[in-house]
Amino acid sequence: MNDLGMRAWVSMGFCLEFLALPMLWSGEVEKSGITAVVREHFPEGADGGLALLVVSNGEVIHSKGYGLKNGKEPITPTTPMPTASVAKQYSAMCAAMLMDEGKLAMNDKVADHLPEVKLARDGRELLIQDLVWHIGGLPNFLNSKEQASIAEYRKRHGLARLNNQTHAAWLATMPLLRSPGIEFEYTNSGYVLLARVVEVIAGKPYAAFQRERIHEALDFVGTRTITSFNGSGNMETTLEDYVKWDRALREKTLLGGDRAQMLFQSGTLDNGEPVGYGFGWNVESDEQGVKEVWHGGGGSPPSNARNMILRDMRHQITVALFVRENLKFNLELRKRFVTEVRDCVRDMVP
Repeated sequence: MNDLGMRAWVSMGFCLEFLALPMLWSGEVEKSGITAVVREHFPEGADGGLALLVVSNGEVIHSKGYGLKNGKEPITPTTPMPTASVAKQYSAMCAAMLMDEGKLAMNDKVADHLPEVKLARDGRELLIQDLVWHIGGLPNFLNSKEQASIAEYRKRHGLARLNNQTHAAWLATMPLLRSPGIEFEYTNSGYVLLARVVEVIAGKPYAAFQRERIHEALDFVGTRTITSFNGSGNMETTLEDYVKWDRALREKTLLGGDRAQMLFQSGTLDNGEPVGYGFGWNVESDEQGVKEVWHGGGGSPPSNARNMILRDMRHQITVALFVRENLKFNLELRKRFVTEVRDCVRDMVP
C-alpha cells in the first residue's frame, strides 16, 4: 500500500473509532488509527523511542509510548522525556506571570533588570520583547563561534560551565549581531537571558520559580528543570504532565484574560512587520486570526531529543510528540507527523 493509500485507510477506517465513545484521561490511551500513523514513521524495532499525546476538545484520545529509552526501558506516558526547546513555552509563561503582576513589561530595557548587560546598537537598547520574540540580534551560545568565545571566557574566569548568571555576564562581552528589532533570528541565548531576568525579579533561581508557579500549581509529577542553566531547554516532562500543561493553557488557569491571549499572538519588528513568533510559540495566522501554534525542539546526545508540539487553535486539537535517540526525526518529518495526526482527528470529529 502506498503512502496515499495508507493515509486514506487511516482517515476513513480506524479514525472512525473516535466517534464511538468519549475518552477520559486514564494513563495510557491508544487509538489504533493514530498508532497506524505512528507506524508509518516509526516502525516496530526502530531506534530509540517516542511518546505521543493527542487531545481533542479537552479530552485525551491518545497517550502512548513506543520503543525504548536507552535501548532497554519501554517508553510510557510517565517516562520523563527531554523537552529541548519546547521548554521555551514554560519560560515565556514565567515572564508573562511577572508581567501580569506588574513586575516586568515587554518594553522594559533588559539593563533595567540586569545592569551588567547593557547591550545596544545604533542607539537601540535591548528590550524584554526582543528576548521573547527572538528579534534582539543576540549571538547564540550554540553556534561554533560563540562556543569558542565561551570556552575562552570559562578558562579566563575558572568556570567549569556556564549558569544563567555567568551566561548573562558572557553575553555582556559580546557585541550584538545587528540592531534589535529589525530581524527575526531564533536564538537560544535570548531565552536563557529571559530566565535570568525572571530569577533576578523573583529573587530565587529560575528553576525554583518555575517549580513553584507551574509544576506545583499544576500538580506535575514527572517534570524537572535542570537548576543551573535553563530557559531555552534543560527540562524533562512526561505525557501525563504535559496534558495538565495543555489544559492550563486552554482553560487559562495560570494566566487569564488578555495576558493569556498574548501568549499566542505574533510579535512585531520595530517597523510593525509580524515575526510569526509569540511567547515560546511559532504562530501561524490568516485573515481570520491565529490558526495554529507550534514549536519544535532538538537536543544533544545522549538523548538527541527531537520534539514537536502542534496546537490547532480553531479545532481545539493538541498533538505533542517527544522523540529520543532517533535522528531520522528531522524538523520536516516532525511537522509532517504531527500534521497527519491532527488531520486524522480533525477529519473524523465533527
